[in-house]
Amino acid sequence: MMGSGIRRLIQWGALSALLLTGCGPKPDADPRPLVTWMVPVKWDRPHIEAMVRRFEAAHPEIRVKLMWVPATQYQTKFKTLAAAGQAPDLVECGDVWIAYMLPFMQDVSAFVAADAEEIQLDDFYPEVLKACQHEGRYYFLASGMNVSLLYYNRTLFDRAGVAYPTDTWTWDDYLAAGQAIMQLPDAGKGGVWGADLMTGWWGEWLIFVRQAGGRLFNDDLTECLLDRPEAVAGLRMYMDRVFKYRFAPESGFGPNNEFASGKLAMWYGGHIERWKTYNAIPGLDWDIQVLPIGPAGRTGGEIAVRAYGITRTSKHPEAAWELMKFMVSPENLREQIKLGQLPIRKSLAEALLTDSSRTACPKNLAAVYQQIPYALPLPRSTDYIELSLSIIQPEIDRMIAGDLTPEEAARNATVAANRFLKVLGSKRGGAAR
Repeated sequence: MMGSGIRRLIQWGALSALLLTGCGPKPDADPRPLVTWMVPVKWDRPHIEAMVRRFEAAHPEIRVKLMWVPATQYQTKFKTLAAAGQAPDLVECGDVWIAYMLPFMQDVSAFVAADAEEIQLDDFYPEVLKACQHEGRYYFLASGMNVSLLYYNRTLFDRAGVAYPTDTWTWDDYLAAGQAIMQLPDAGKGGVWGADLMTGWWGEWLIFVRQAGGRLFNDDLTECLLDRPEAVAGLRMYMDRVFKYRFAPESGFGPNNEFASGKLAMWYGGHIERWKTYNAIPGLDWDIQVLPIGPAGRTGGEIAVRAYGITRTSKHPEAAWELMKFMVSPENLREQIKLGQLPIRKSLAEALLTDSSRTACPKNLAAVYQQIPYALPLPRSTDYIELSLSIIQPEIDRMIAGDLTPEEAARNATVAANRFLKVLGSKRGGAAR
């Protein structure tokens, strides 16, 4: 049914067309609102195009224009358009970029509240909904997610005679399994390793910091806390796998293609977008488990969402909202699951978990939903990426190269990060850990 807001838009457009006939540039002959949606070019382009065709067939009162942008240029292109007053109506946003996009986004809380029953808000996992909010207000709706997990290669575990990871595993079990894998005859440089070493970003070492009871920043991201004893203990765990327990490769010595190579027994963190790749590799028998329990518990892995939002300058927010609702509907998300996306709705997850015909890896899909309550979003701050990658990460990289102790790396990173926050830090937003 056509909403009153859409009806007013159409009536206004028709009247404007009549008034402007013969005066100045020829107006758009089609009075229907046109929603511009800027989309990163990825593997799911055919799905997006098909979805828009279905939407326009179901909503003939609305037009949609897709603006395809290379994924690596998405943020730059958006801000360029926004600065020129030409921002699209609808945008896509990953969790790490939410803080960057917030100044440009419209608060859609009123839309969410009005249509909560229609969109079946209670069907979404609460952690997913929380990742779409800022200070309790909705700015995005999610269509997909990633959750940090323990990935493992069943073939290598079988060869080493090691029992598969369970949901009761602790760090000690993880360490023991990694060392046991190194007893295989092809273990070591150029061969098999007990675990991956993820370098160059926070995706692995931050989990260890959090699970040891440490934090990267305080709640309002005005102070770096990486030099606290608990955080240092997490960094030491990250490093000790290489130099003390010797079941993770030194930086630069791991196998090409990482976990997909079939030469890594475990991966701490991982990403669901690689599932399609893993399942396309003949003979790669893999599975997942919840993260092992650290000194402070299981909590620490990241939850990241793929989400959509309406820009503040949108000329047709009601029409854009109709498209947003369609994108996160059970019908459309069910199509995304066929393409390898994780269900973010409880009903769809339950259907997938009980589907006896499902044969693809991972077999233990339930681990995803066991881990969600222990997952944490990234800090909501425009400073986070620069702080983490440009200021903190170089010290972590020096540590993992053997040039610094965990204490030295933590101290150096903390001093540099706090100097940045004091001089250049921008407005904070949301809890940080």
